[in-house]
Amino acid sequence: MSNPILSINQMYTSFHVDGETIPAVEGIDLSLYPGEIVGLVGESGSGKSVTSLSVMQLLEGTPGKVTGGDILFENQNLLEMTDREKRKLRGNDISMIFQEPMTSLNPVIKIGKQLVEAIREHQSISKRGAEKHAVYMLDQVGIPRAEEIMKEYPHQLSGGMRQRVMIAMAMSCDPKLLIADEPTTALDVTIQAQILDVMRNMRDEHHTAILFITHDLGVIAEMCDRVAVMYAGRIVEQGTVYEIFENPKHPYTKGLLGSIPKIGSRAERLDSIKGQVPTAEDRPKGCKFANRCPFVYKHCWEEEPPLFDGENRCWLHEQKGESL
Repeated sequence: MSNPILSINQMYTSFHVDGETIPAVEGIDLSLYPGEIVGLVGESGSGKSVTSLSVMQLLEGTPGKVTGGDILFENQNLLEMTDREKRKLRGNDISMIFQEPMTSLNPVIKIGKQLVEAIREHQSISKRGAEKHAVYMLDQVGIPRAEEIMKEYPHQLSGGMRQRVMIAMAMSCDPKLLIADEPTTALDVTIQAQILDVMRNMRDEHHTAILFITHDLGVIAEMCDRVAVMYAGRIVEQGTVYEIFENPKHPYTKGLLGSIPKIGSRAERLDSIKGQVPTAEDRPKGCKFANRCPFVYKHCWEEEPPLFDGENRCWLHEQKGESL
């Protein structure tokens, strides 16, 4: 196997608020290889978006900061790069599709100008060439009347259209690594399928590595090679898509999969996980899932389990040595 294009090693990210340091992400280990799509899944508040912003080094100017570990892109530590080196990487070698398109697009600049500026910032190309490429990318993500859309402002487009513009912008420079944070949330299922096809083609043609962040397990099953399940700032289970869906080992993963509606099921109610993800200030001392876990026992409250074999963060894994 080739070397990973992205390697996150024991990454810690915290927020300094009102004189307190609040941990958001604690001890993340995750690698992506060229041409691989890895899904990062979990409920809201699990730390998925903070992980992506930490990798992109976009927490500067906020109360957040990466406080430990390494983030290696092609064996270069992003945490040791200068601001100029980071700007050169972003948008060119590493791109990100943000969750909220309206806050990512400048409301007073036309769509075409924003796309052209992004393309010319990272490619040696004429303005006319950049305009043609921008129209091509808008067409690729399923935007009708692409040439006319180039002349419009973000507020003139629907939420789904703005999201597709953001996807076109992120993919316009054929990045080596694409971080997609809930990229299809605002889209209807037809457009969603089209966007997923575009991203798969990008992976196939350019060997792009994609970190796909979502809460949609159906998209994970369709898109990803491997899956990392996050809960309360930690990865609690990871493996191939087949391993996770066919033989989940962590109670949280089982709960997520159990909440998916199944065609042909006669159950009157969907299964659910009781309670909610604890806030960073209120995480339990031991296992962070203890207050919601149906298999909890005394040791779970006393000590946090490690990630056994790099796959499963649960004391029952050690106790039973098998699936739950």
